[in-house]
Amino acid sequence: MQYDMRLDVKATALALAAVAAVCGGANASVQSPERAVTRGSCPVFSPDGGRIAFQRLEGSVFKIGVVASRGGDVEWIEEGPGNAAYPEWTPAGGLVYMAGHDTETAYEAWRGNSKNGYGLWLWEGGKKRRLTSGRCRDYTPSVSPDGRKAYFVTTRGVASESASFSKAASSRIAEIDLPAGGEPRILMDSPNGNNSGFVQPAVSPDGSLLVWGHLEDFFDKWRIFGARIDRLDRREWCPVTPRGLAAIAPRWHPGGDIICFSGFRKGDPGWGVWVESVKSGKVRRLATGENPCFSPDGRSIAYDRGGTIYVRAFGADDMPDETIPDVRCDAEPEKVLWSAENVARETNFNTNGTEFAFGTDRTIFTRVRARLDGSKDLRQLLICDYEEHELALQTFVSYALCFSTRDSAGRYLAIRQDRNDRPGEHTFTAIRTADALYLSVDGAPPTVSTTRGNVISLGKIRRFVVGRGLKAGEAVLKAEVGTGWPSDVPKSRKREDLFK
Repeated sequence: MQYDMRLDVKATALALAAVAAVCGGANASVQSPERAVTRGSCPVFSPDGGRIAFQRLEGSVFKIGVVASRGGDVEWIEEGPGNAAYPEWTPAGGLVYMAGHDTETAYEAWRGNSKNGYGLWLWEGGKKRRLTSGRCRDYTPSVSPDGRKAYFVTTRGVASESASFSKAASSRIAEIDLPAGGEPRILMDSPNGNNSGFVQPAVSPDGSLLVWGHLEDFFDKWRIFGARIDRLDRREWCPVTPRGLAAIAPRWHPGGDIICFSGFRKGDPGWGVWVESVKSGKVRRLATGENPCFSPDGRSIAYDRGGTIYVRAFGADDMPDETIPDVRCDAEPEKVLWSAENVARETNFNTNGTEFAFGTDRTIFTRVRARLDGSKDLRQLLICDYEEHELALQTFVSYALCFSTRDSAGRYLAIRQDRNDRPGEHTFTAIRTADALYLSVDGAPPTVSTTRGNVISLGKIRRFVVGRGLKAGEAVLKAEVGTGWPSDVPKSRKREDLFK
């Protein structure tokens, strides 16, 4: 199965701009007076608050400009034949941004060993300096408060690496030393291989926390996650925004607790400017718009809507005040309902137990401990055969480790991990919740694939099939089916863990 719901930067910008244009100025609450500054998107205030850097789509390309925060003439920083986007100020008043002009086809790049892609640039004192290069895409930079590091998203080194500005690709988060330059250092791998990615990291005012847009199945489930910067390599990521609110493009208030972001909740008139207290979890929708950014004094907020940048005041009446319930799918403890041991060849286990009837709102899991030789031949380790579908639940190994279920129409829904070629014993734990599939190997943090809440309801089970396709010397040492969150899989961390 091919996974291609991935990160597409240009399509994202155009799609969200179109949504905002359709929705106009409507919003869910009384809006403070706003004033238009200039045409463009992705505004960001300068360190002194007097200017705004932004990107503007002219024809088919983006370019970077700077304008006074009250409007006026635009100074163009980057307006070459290629694309330039995602500006970010340095504390010294420079700009870091993405720019490139990739005119080669993939074949031409391969034949010529091209390094042409979209890299980061630094504009400072009227001069430009290239920070990164390669056959990849580096974008959405965030500069540390001391100006020494830039954190950014990159496609370098991933299986679906892309240098194209408009082609989808999974992504990683990296850092680079701004004064010295040099090779970027990868801090975080794409969470689900080429099935999702990161976007728009933002460093907290004290330099201790990083928040970012975390995309599980691109264009399906956007949420803001965070972590302490000194723990990024431990994958101690915490969800910051509630599950029921799509959220992307975070930026910090200078006070250090509030973030603003682009958000959408079912029933909203369009994408909106939201704010949240990271510590309390309370949120508030301020206006229809996207890509918000606070001024350095915290008294104003800029955002774009319909291709125009607006600025409005931000005060005490705009503070987050609403708590959105965040239902956790890992709250119910593990309960094993069925198990089998030491299966060395295909075996059918017939059952008509009603305890295996699962609606679409129940957390269920399968867990298989198997001894495998590492070959890529198909082995269906555990099949849960229901009247609704023969392969209603299935854990199998071939080119990858996969767990699959079906949607209400019987269509394939699945999650995979790159296969582990090390022969030996491994435990594969798969979880199906109301809206997602999880897959963990040997107790590692699980990968996630969303299902849009459209999983099949399971009624009467016909049989369990264990060990189909096993080779000589291989065996399913134990197979289990149960409800709740399996004890061997780490639960998702909580927002409060950011401050421990």
